[in-house]
Amino acid sequence: MKGGTVWAKLSHLLGLGIFFAGGALLLTAFWPLVQQIDHLERQKEQVQREVAVEQGRNRDLNLQLELLQSDPNYLSRIARDRLSMGKKGEIIFRFDPFPLPSDREATGNR
Repeated sequence: MKGGTVWAKLSHLLGLGIFFAGGALLLTAFWPLVQQIDHLERQKEQVQREVAVEQGRNRDLNLQLELLQSDPNYLSRIARDRLSMGKKGEIIFRFDPFPLPSDREATGNR
């Protein structure tokens, strides 16, 4: 074995060791930032889903507002259903909802 080849191999290994140590140091330094970015992206997706739900609700409310302002039949139906209003001579019957089996067990009635 020649003396120059051993030192060349050791020098090469030392260079690789320094390279990997530097990479590991950078990885440990930036890993919390990577985790924070991942957390923020998940939060963003959740907020986007909530926005989509609220936009759908907004469309429904705008449609209901438009119907209340322009459709007398819809307004009459809402008044009958929600306010228990009726026309002259009508009798309004209201029934309690039928209790589910789980409701009956909770109250002790069978």
